[in-house]
Amino acid sequence: MSAITKKRDWPTVLAAAWLIGLTILAFTADYLPFIRGYAESSPEGIGFSKGPFTSFLLGSDQLGRDVFARCIYGAQISLRIALFSIIIGTVVGGTLGMVAGFFGKASDRAISAFTDVMLAFPPIVIAILVTGRFDALRKNSEAFSWLSRTWSITFVLSILAIAPLARIVRAQTLSISQREFVLAARSLGARNGRVLVREILPNLVPAMVSVIFTGVAVLLIAEGGLAFLGYSIELPTPTWGRLIAENRNFIREAWWGTIMPCVMLFATVLSFNVLGDRIARRFDIREAAL
Repeated sequence: MSAITKKRDWPTVLAAAWLIGLTILAFTADYLPFIRGYAESSPEGIGFSKGPFTSFLLGSDQLGRDVFARCIYGAQISLRIALFSIIIGTVVGGTLGMVAGFFGKASDRAISAFTDVMLAFPPIVIAILVTGRFDALRKNSEAFSWLSRTWSITFVLSILAIAPLARIVRAQTLSISQREFVLAARSLGARNGRVLVREILPNLVPAMVSVIFTGVAVLLIAEGGLAFLGYSIELPTPTWGRLIAENRNFIREAWWGTIMPCVMLFATVLSFNVLGDRIARRFDIREAAL
């Protein structure tokens, strides 16, 4: 008898390992002795004096700072913004989508019109306009002094995430609300709130987890794009987009200053997409089995 062995899904394993390792490094960087400070210059020489795999793992930048350390701290900022944004977008957009899909009629028309309007505007233009407006409010009013660039970018990306998430949840809710268990609960006199929370919401979770992983990947690219255009976190805090932008003019002399942040951003976005796709395929198989 020949044993039947299941092939290990190596892309999923590698994607999960990358994200776990990067997250641990990013959020414990202050306590790890082998990671320099992101603003610390090398005493061994300023400028691009150190290439990759020397005393600096990924080389040094134009001011003699450790590119690896700056990439890790950049990951901390980028992941924090993307995760907070997707959480806010999921809560608000998911709630709107459930209300639109479950109640229909006027609420569905109003929410669908809102999502259509939001999706009609170019996201990068909205992000730049709103971020610039928040900067003006912070400078001109003490009441908005707490509104740092980190919070303004998080808020902007949250707004951009609401409309697509609301549309996805609405479509899922329309499908689930016609299932037998939902119709049975309503025929037994269950209130709308109970049906939404106890019957529909648990069945939305698998699909939403997949959307969240993909959404984080999109928001990481959006944050990197804003940073590349100059709408980034206040100096000297690094982000991947800023690292790419500030070193791109020196790519011929010291390619590592630009390529390494690009590679880390690419690998992170790819990993989120791989995991999101894997969860979506697993969810589709379960749906087919029903």
